[in-house]
Amino acid sequence: MQRTGFWLGTSLFFVMLFLSPPDGLSVAGWRTAAVAVLVACWWFTEAVPVALTGALPFLVLPLLGVAKPDAVASQYMGSILFLVMGGAMLGVAMEKWGLHRRIAVAVIARVRPEPGHLLFAIMVVTALVSMWVNNSSTTVMMLPIATATIHAVTRTLGSATPDPQEQRFAAAVVLSVAYASNIGGFATPIGTPVNPIAIGIIDKTFGIHVSFLQWMAFGVPIMLLALPATWWLLSRVSFPFRLPAGDRDQLIDAIGRPGAMTTPEKRVAAVVVGTSLLWVTQPALSGFVPGLTDAGIAVIGALSLCLIPAGVQDTGLRRRFLLEWPEAREAPWYLIMLLGGGLALADSIVKTGLSDWIGTALGGTAALPWLLLLGLVTLVCVAVTECASNIATAASFIPVAATLAVAGGHDGIALSLAAGMAASWGFANPAGTSSNAMVYGTGRVSIRDMLRAGLLVDVVGVILIATACAIIVPRLSLGG
Repeated sequence: MQRTGFWLGTSLFFVMLFLSPPDGLSVAGWRTAAVAVLVACWWFTEAVPVALTGALPFLVLPLLGVAKPDAVASQYMGSILFLVMGGAMLGVAMEKWGLHRRIAVAVIARVRPEPGHLLFAIMVVTALVSMWVNNSSTTVMMLPIATATIHAVTRTLGSATPDPQEQRFAAAVVLSVAYASNIGGFATPIGTPVNPIAIGIIDKTFGIHVSFLQWMAFGVPIMLLALPATWWLLSRVSFPFRLPAGDRDQLIDAIGRPGAMTTPEKRVAAVVVGTSLLWVTQPALSGFVPGLTDAGIAVIGALSLCLIPAGVQDTGLRRRFLLEWPEAREAPWYLIMLLGGGLALADSIVKTGLSDWIGTALGGTAALPWLLLLGLVTLVCVAVTECASNIATAASFIPVAATLAVAGGHDGIALSLAAGMAASWGFANPAGTSSNAMVYGTGRVSIRDMLRAGLLVDVVGVILIATACAIIVPRLSLGG
């Protein structure tokens, strides 16, 4: 698949360069289309490491005379990337000091030790963590907690004749971690790398910035509706189980008692809460501090972690801080290339007129009724992201969605957001997201089980995303 994707993308790229542009499209626009096809093929098939594929626009667009190197390079250090990296630092610090485990124990200790309730509690904790930590890291954090819960509730999974009820419970629990990780990522702009892609493309296409609070205004409702709906599908439809309640103390022991809250945990929690409050109140604060942005707040949070002492003694002679460079290096720095490439390509698509030409070429689709167009775009993006990278799907489809909306006289921001969120809604394919792949690797769920359960959740996602973008987004006064 990788070899095929490499040669297919490369061949199409050179063929398009040798062909004349279609009527109504400039040479620069046609060359941008060739670069977009090359990047999409390599991204979709992972023919080359995705971060390196993200560097292609910086290399190829100037060589083709489409844009100057400095103009392309500026897209790789846009403000939205500082937001992503600052948010990643918060996640690294939470994981370093075990704050996620304390949150898990605090929630699980307050629910009935009935398996169905425990399943929902795990989903809630996972989603809460995933609001601030990328989906893959959240899954890594939560899988040991989910596994401990399974062992505390079940008795026969390791035997020659495991109880089918316990098998279904175990499958539901591990799948719930992947699903809740993806769902929680919708709630904030830093929850998943696709969200900044959507914000950046909307900014470049419409000149409108979606703030942290505005994103949460529609992202949180989607999360709050999707979590119980997904829980019901997992526990009542895909993997129905009836098991007796477990022992609360035994369950907490299996997860691990965190003990008294340590000084580093308190300080990390204070930084996370303080940063979140700044993000939420940024629209009001901007009147007093005009230069304060969501990205700037993310940098404040990251710097605070690196400047605030941990309050514990180190075995060495140097002072320990909440976050130090060896841990900070674990943050997903590759996202700069990945997201920057998507933003650079989107910028070129708009500036060369390619987006306008696509809108004209797809005029029949753009003329569809608004709700039908919204549902169709959401459905297509969900289907594509099951087989392709979330980033690739978002970077490829958001500009097209924006163009279709403008051509049909619809709300371009709403349709762009629908495409962006749908690009993260891949639940049926183990290879669809890294979270799916990790839970499949536990051996608790088969491909057939994931496909059956995931397709049902996909349908729910199409409905929720389309509804939120049709009802909530137009009321946010974006750009107002």
